[in-house]
Amino acid sequence: MSETISTEAFQVLLDRAGISVKPENMDEMRSAYMLLQAMRERVRQPRGYDAEPAHIFTPASR
Repeated sequence: MSETISTEAFQVLLDRAGISVKPENMDEMRSAYMLLQAMRERVRQPRGYDAEPAHIFTPASR
């Protein structure tokens, strides 16, 4: 994955989504986009049942 996205490419994505961003907020939005892309790649990985925490609470007996 690329570490940055060009301003032009990011503007194309914004235009497709119908989102308008003020020029003074563009750099902040671009950096947030890259963080979201990294999260998206982690979330879409297949995982086994053991990757999910157990939904059972067993209190310690005294």
